[in-house]
Amino acid sequence: MVIDLPHGLQARPMQAADAARWAALLEAVEEVDRRDEHYDADDCAEELADPELDLERDTLLVLDADDRAVAYQAARLRSGPPLGPRLIVDAAVHPAHRRRGIGTALMAAVHRRADALGAAVVVRLSESGAGGIAFAERAGMRPVRWWSDLVRDLAVPVRPVPPPPGITVVPLGPPYAAVRWDEPLRRAHNSAFADHWGSAAVGPTAWAYQRTGSRSFRPGCSVAALTGDGSIAGYVMSYESAADTSRTGVRDLYVGTVGTLPAHRGRGIAGVLLGHVLRAAVEQGYATASLTVDAENPTGALGVYERAGFEPYRREVTYLRPGQSSSGGANRASASMDGTV
Repeated sequence: MVIDLPHGLQARPMQAADAARWAALLEAVEEVDRRDEHYDADDCAEELADPELDLERDTLLVLDADDRAVAYQAARLRSGPPLGPRLIVDAAVHPAHRRRGIGTALMAAVHRRADALGAAVVVRLSESGAGGIAFAERAGMRPVRWWSDLVRDLAVPVRPVPPPPGITVVPLGPPYAAVRWDEPLRRAHNSAFADHWGSAAVGPTAWAYQRTGSRSFRPGCSVAALTGDGSIAGYVMSYESAADTSRTGVRDLYVGTVGTLPAHRGRGIAGVLLGHVLRAAVEQGYATASLTVDAENPTGALGVYERAGFEPYRREVTYLRPGQSSSGGANRASASMDGTV
């Protein structure tokens, strides 16, 4: 991606060796933006090694004359209804270098990349971040979806809920048996989320690297609900950020995915699984549990989480720039605004 920058700055694709400087940039951003997001060099190294992230084509790192990172951008190509192909963009500018046109240059570069692919551009922002919201709107983006971040105090007792008839709850570890679980879980996940907004089917490589192979995956606080024949009816996968724990001194279990297969919805399986996970978290010394839910989730997930004791504490919003056709007009297949987004 070509980029036009202020004097004294240069941009290049990110490299595996950039983990430490990327982590330092993210720490500086967090000091000002206060999004409760902490990353260390190991987290960044894991991201840079992701086989589905094309460093050469879809990342940029902006450096000053002393080779310090002052901004970055990473864009992941995804596809699926209702948006069609889209670039999911993650980017930030060091607070000391804001209002110099760097963010505008980064956004222009990703727009050119998206237009070449016929893809939409998607970013998720804090609803309270007025600067980021204003920037997205100036860049021609519009809000299309809202998300609620929820938290549960694990000092509050967890009420046990028995599973429905014919369902058995089993932990995923430790240790986690990838040969036993990876493919059944992946297929179950793709089925459970097929009707969720913006969801894209996850392939075997991405599943093994990003979901169960992640250093933050906690199989001891992850469970599956099995039917009598051993099929997966539902599952919960949880994670812990070592960087968050180190910086805050509080152990939080992030409930990354709660899925129930369509044929088993309405039986209370998600609530049963959450109860198991929360009790395991208490036993393992976590102080809180947190998760993120689509405010318009079609399965009524928000009510499930509230009954499990979760409370909202923050909201985020997804902004979209529709995909552009070769003639420069909006690609209708990539920009469905009929109320489903």
